[in-house]
Amino acid sequence: MDIFSDIAKKYLEKGLIAGLEWDIRLKNKSLSEGVIGFKDIKSKKTLDPNQVYRIYSMTKPILSVALIRLIERNEIHLHSLAQEFIPSLRHLKVILPDGSLERLKRPITIADLLTHTAGFSYNFNIGCQVASFYKELDILNDPEKSLEEMVDQISTLPLAFQPGDAWRYSVATDILGRILEVHRKQRLRDVLKDLILEPLGMSETDFSINENQVSRLMPMHGTNDVNELISLKPKSLELVDIEKVHPSRGTDIKERGGSGLFSTIKDYQLFCEFLINGKDKNGSQMISKIMHNFMLKNRIPKKLLPLKLGPRLLDGYGWNLIGRLMINSGQAMSLTNNGEFGWAGAAKTFFWIDRKENLTGVIMTQYAGCDINISDEFRAASYSLI
Repeated sequence: MDIFSDIAKKYLEKGLIAGLEWDIRLKNKSLSEGVIGFKDIKSKKTLDPNQVYRIYSMTKPILSVALIRLIERNEIHLHSLAQEFIPSLRHLKVILPDGSLERLKRPITIADLLTHTAGFSYNFNIGCQVASFYKELDILNDPEKSLEEMVDQISTLPLAFQPGDAWRYSVATDILGRILEVHRKQRLRDVLKDLILEPLGMSETDFSINENQVSRLMPMHGTNDVNELISLKPKSLELVDIEKVHPSRGTDIKERGGSGLFSTIKDYQLFCEFLINGKDKNGSQMISKIMHNFMLKNRIPKKLLPLKLGPRLLDGYGWNLIGRLMINSGQAMSLTNNGEFGWAGAAKTFFWIDRKENLTGVIMTQYAGCDINISDEFRAASYSLI
């Protein structure tokens, strides 16, 4: 067994995950890949490679890069106003600590949405004044709402702060998804296929699964309530029926911008490889080298740091146009490198990329309900082998 198997085994023995799959590459050659544990904790069926996973917020970087491709084509701009595409956003107001409302000091831009500085929130953001409003409308748990309906509902709620005044992880990427639909006059599924999935050969990534993937779909453990994704009390490692809130099959599954995709570890590594070299499946440049560097620069000013996600500080991290970015490894709590970037999904999927070292890593399991550090340990182990 290698160091990665040892880490995974430790989390299995603690009863924190049922099984884990990973794929870590250095200079596009395998550093380690494998699976360990069970497909589900009840049947104890051995986990096979090449499972299909709900990747939740690892949808966000894919959508963000799709938008960045349109920015490079001069179709949309970072300074474009969100209300130009979604008129209901013109009427947003900001809630103050005393519950009163005030007008926006400036409109929300595409840059605000890409960097989560627009003022929106999530149902599960602990300590956020507007999170309760998201819960009341069940913004995230209703799979019957179209993306348009979801964004229309969000538009009726107050912002947590004035655009640009803070950083808060949020539904901003869902709003970007709706902007892509309006701009392209297509369903979001087709937008992502045209701009990202087909050019990269990500044939197993979509908002639903096909018949050939049914037997490989990884069951969910922990919780199926999106309101409990950030929880101070860990959820038991038990099977839950996730189909009620995140259906996998059907011709009319409602797309989301900030979550919703199904994928495999090999498919997501194709996306990671693109984030290393900027090239499509044929080796042609998919974005320019200048844009590639541009989209990965930190966008968060020092006054808004450190970033906080629920009770957890993202020590040393800023945020670029697609996800977290290590900007001060002297503050990091596990081994990493300045310039390392990536993101994660609610069910403990995670990826990291270091262009300087030509390092990519993806780990996937399906457990939602509390924060565990397995992703940090895997990333740190990958650096220890360089």
